[in-house]
Amino acid sequence: MNIVYFREMDALYIELKPKDAETAWEPAPGITINYAANGEPVGVQIDQASERVDMDRLNIGNFPGTVETLTKQNPTH
Repeated sequence: MNIVYFREMDALYIELKPKDAETAWEPAPGITINYAANGEPVGVQIDQASERVDMDRLNIGNFPGTVETLTKQNPTH
């Protein structure tokens, strides 16, 4: 799973699985759920993220896998 903030688009993308999206559904304006060909959800995009999401902090609790942290200075995020 990856969480990436695209500053130039003000969009937050949560990649659930590293698969190509074949279809998308917008359950609410600015919220898009992407699905693989088999109907499995693979990602969620939140537009105008700075207005919709608390961007000051990210808490991860009891996550069973490895957690990697990228610095805010990383120009790709």
